[in-house]
Amino acid sequence: MELVVRQIRFAHRDRLQSPREVFRDLALTVPSGAAVGILGREGSGKTTLLNILGGLLPPDDGTVCIGGIDLRGGSENVKAIRLSVGFTFQFPEEQFLRPSVREEFSDLLRIRGVSAEETRVRMDEALALMGLDPGGTPARSPFSLSLGESRRLALALLFALRPGAAFLDEPTAGLDASGVLRALDVLGRLHGAGNTVLVATHDIDFIAEFAERVLILSNGAIAADGKSEDVLADTSLLSAHGYRVPEVVTVAEHLRKQGRLDAVHVVRKKELLERCKPPVGSGDAGERGGGEK
Repeated sequence: MELVVRQIRFAHRDRLQSPREVFRDLALTVPSGAAVGILGREGSGKTTLLNILGGLLPPDDGTVCIGGIDLRGGSENVKAIRLSVGFTFQFPEEQFLRPSVREEFSDLLRIRGVSAEETRVRMDEALALMGLDPGGTPARSPFSLSLGESRRLALALLFALRPGAAFLDEPTAGLDASGVLRALDVLGRLHGAGNTVLVATHDIDFIAEFAERVLILSNGAIAADGKSEDVLADTSLLSAHGYRVPEVVTVAEHLRKQGRLDAVHVVRKKELLERCKPPVGSGDAGERGGGEK
């Protein structure tokens, strides 16, 4: 699904305070099937942008079109968008509504026309992908889960949904290393199937592994927008917005100085391993006398 935002304005309002402007004339286009990472300091509007794109918050001004549907078209358009996109919230427990995990899956998919049998298949597959027991987890209350389990469940629900566009807010918070790898797997599968995926997070190493394009939000505007290998290798840019470079970029720079890597920006571990040359003077095991005879 293509996402098109034109000159949106939005301000948070509180009865006790003056409106706090978040966006002014923000414009953004995300092609269908893109994988985008969104960075920015606290209060920069990352969560607000995802909520506007998903039809959860109406902008004060401007237009938002998701998959060709204009949010200004009334409640039916908003409903159509909400049924075609998927969310994981910054606090996953806020999106759970039912007394059991099974009912969370059933309600989510039933309103989208998925049969009971297909729902069971999708639920079992999604829970297994996120390392949750398909045998025992469905009967549990989602509110009995730990933070890490809640995050895994939110990602499993998103995968089962098969949305045209997926918006994820801090998807790795509370996850251990295994959970992060499983999250990358789920997002890779969604993106690989042609779905548009936007991830807002402070986890710059996760962004480096997943995103093809990176945005940085600052002061109600997009301060940077480019290919991940360009944005995430720009030390000065990242530092100005409170970020370090990803660990893989630091390793790549070290290898470049050793002459073991071509002078290109690398932000993914797989690409780093593919491009990395062996140390000067090293040979294969046979040449060192340690090979099989």
